[in-house]
Amino acid sequence: MKKMKKVKLSRFPLVSGVFLSRPNRFIARVMIDQEETIAHVPNTGRMSELLIPGVRAILSWNPSPQRKTDDTLILVEKDGRWVCVHAVLANQVGTEYLFAQSDVSELKQEVTDGNSRFDLACYRGGKFFFYEVKWVNLLVGNIALFPDAPTERGSKHLAELIKAQTEGYGAGVIFVVQRNDATSFKANAAMDPEFAGLLDQCHSLGIEIRALSCDIDGVNIEIIGELPVNVLSEEILGKVQKP
Repeated sequence: MKKMKKVKLSRFPLVSGVFLSRPNRFIARVMIDQEETIAHVPNTGRMSELLIPGVRAILSWNPSPQRKTDDTLILVEKDGRWVCVHAVLANQVGTEYLFAQSDVSELKQEVTDGNSRFDLACYRGGKFFFYEVKWVNLLVGNIALFPDAPTERGSKHLAELIKAQTEGYGAGVIFVVQRNDATSFKANAAMDPEFAGLLDQCHSLGIEIRALSCDIDGVNIEIIGELPVNVLSEEILGKVQKP
């Protein structure tokens, strides 16, 4: 395995602030340098346990005439730890994870196959694989859960992976846990039983399921290991590993 690189949280300057409220799922009110402003929220999840008025936040500052807001919410603090709320960053982390694998070649992003569009695709051990990448930042106890809101889109993606697997391709789903305090991962069956059932079906078919634990230093996000994955049967799909 190659050494995995840290992924920068933003190409643009980072600024500190305080989260105030979330008027709708796309925007947040934040206080930066004693001035209230509106920031983009790059995540449609509920995140009600994270977006609490008064918590510290880190935002990316990118003023542009094409943008409605100059700032994008990247991190919030929870129990003294940074948690990433930028869903798109999960794809970059998943890309870095696969790139570091010694048997992966020709890694590509946003690959279309028929009517399906997959986050990542590559050759692995001589076989062509499709991968979907999902962000995770909900923690209950010490278990990371996904999703934190019903996800019809997420279920569609798992169904497309199942279809690809039955057509002879390799398939996998990577859950990027964007915090460092989880000890295992499982689907949030109470929130979305359809998604949990499809993930269980993925396991039964031999589709690769990975959950990556990440550390965040306020500037970068870095994979620090793999978490055990529990499916509906509570069967452990692997031991904690260090990359």
